[in-house]
Amino acid sequence: MNFNDLKNNALTKNQMRAIKGGWGTCGFKTSTGKIECGVYKSEALMMTINGTQGSWCCDSCATSSYCGK
Repeated sequence: MNFNDLKNNALTKNQMRAIKGGWGTCGFKTSTGKIECGVYKSEALMMTINGTQGSWCCDSCATSSYCGK
């Protein structure tokens, strides 16, 4: 396979986010300071009570203050 074939068959950034986001690639920080990274989206949302008592991320975790590198 040459580069052009690969480029034509590769997923776009948005398609990759749709696949990866929420499947063990999310994280959260609760209002009490508990931090976990590498969790499912549903867990991140639940632990932050749907984002009202803490912060959660999926696609932007690498740039977050709590799950960033």
